[in-house]
Amino acid sequence: MDPHVDTPAAPLSPTARKLRTGFFAVLALLAALNLVVHPHEPHFGLDAYPGFWALFGLVGAVVLGRVAKGLAHTVLGRSESYYDEKSNAKS
Repeated sequence: MDPHVDTPAAPLSPTARKLRTGFFAVLALLAALNLVVHPHEPHFGLDAYPGFWALFGLVGAVVLGRVAKGLAHTVLGRSESYYDEKSNAKS
């Protein structure tokens, strides 16, 4: 079996759907409040745009997650027959 084949995700439970919807609603509310409430003076150019820190955090989290997953697959990943090959080499 190829480890890079995408399998469909398991469906979410009703509780998980409500929680996910709640998180997205809070994120949307905070981004909308950022249009009205300006918390501080901008320190550099991009900091002046509304929603910059929300977008920065989202992009940072996605990049960190992808990098961690990629490293885990390349460094920690082994083929399905890894232990069979290892035991055959000792024999």
